[in-house]
Amino acid sequence: MRIKRLGLIASILLLLPLFGCWDRRELNDRLFELGSGVDLIEDGKILMVGQFMIPAKSGDTGSGEKQSYFIETGTGKNAFDGLFDMQLKLSRRITRAHRHNIYIGEKMAESGISNLLDSVTRDPDSRIRSDIWVVKGGTALEFMQMTFPLEKMPAIALSKSRQIIGKKIGNSVLEILIAENVEGNGPTLPTVELFYDRKLRKKTFHVYGRAILNRKQQLAGYYDAMESAYRLWVIGETKRIPITVQMANGQGTFSVEIQRTTCQIRMEASSGQVNIEVKLKGGAIVQESNTSWDLRQTNDLQTYEAELNRHVEAAVSSIIQKAQKEFKVDVFLFGRTLSRQHPEQWTALNSRWEQAFSGAKVSVHSHVKIKQIGLQGPPPNHDKP
Repeated sequence: MRIKRLGLIASILLLLPLFGCWDRRELNDRLFELGSGVDLIEDGKILMVGQFMIPAKSGDTGSGEKQSYFIETGTGKNAFDGLFDMQLKLSRRITRAHRHNIYIGEKMAESGISNLLDSVTRDPDSRIRSDIWVVKGGTALEFMQMTFPLEKMPAIALSKSRQIIGKKIGNSVLEILIAENVEGNGPTLPTVELFYDRKLRKKTFHVYGRAILNRKQQLAGYYDAMESAYRLWVIGETKRIPITVQMANGQGTFSVEIQRTTCQIRMEASSGQVNIEVKLKGGAIVQESNTSWDLRQTNDLQTYEAELNRHVEAAVSSIIQKAQKEFKVDVFLFGRTLSRQHPEQWTALNSRWEQAFSGAKVSVHSHVKIKQIGLQGPPPNHDKP
């Protein structure tokens, strides 16, 4: 009997950590914020925007099309002050433990987000695994006021969009904190763009690409979706990339998916001049061919590979040059590579790496092989010229 009692007590003790609250009062006094927005407004003040889940009413069966969220704002001298102003308008305490995304208006991003990151990392109720998005050409308030038919909470829609296209979610805050301590590295953030769809006659949005921040955490510019994909290839954070190639002399287009992508980087620095060699490899699968070439023929297949590698070399060279001349930010971890390959040379360049990177000579070499062409050679009803 004594053993049974001890077993019962032990079971109760093990179950205690599974209870989230000790009573209903605490939960009923909380308001869950699933998305936040931050905008820079007049007089340098901060506008805080919150998207909150409306608590379910007692006995609610979940039927009907009632809106499941509402939006509130607060204004202040900084993020904390704006949050306090927002809290004064609400009857429940704001809880950010379930927040998925933080949206930043373009003007706010241009002025810098270091103070915002300070408030996020100091708040014990804030999730460190959240995504920070820059709203290209708009404000956080504009985006958060938009409706999204597929999700009851529009603030979390972009997280699902990123998952579908194979991107990691919930790591933007961590990435930017890590980037601060990586040699010569410039942080980036995912970007959403608002635009008017003329065919559907409505305002909508899509995942645009990446926002590039300088070392002061100020917006320096953008990479679109394809530019962002090429960057991931260079830094080794993707294993597949879709590419559509325009053949030379207007002879049509073809599309491939490059898989098992790899990148090797060799760097040298002499007398302040940095030389960077980028070698890209992968295996391509032809997804669509709108040309008259017969891929069953060795010469035609080699022509495809040559056009594909020409396209990749030009595209990657372009995004690196854009970072050098327009952004003046190293978003390819070249500084880290130099510090590992040539520690003494990095020590001499560390303090002026942005200038050295901007003037570096870069060569890009692509060695992608076409591994699969599908079940046919030339497309139907196409004659070779």
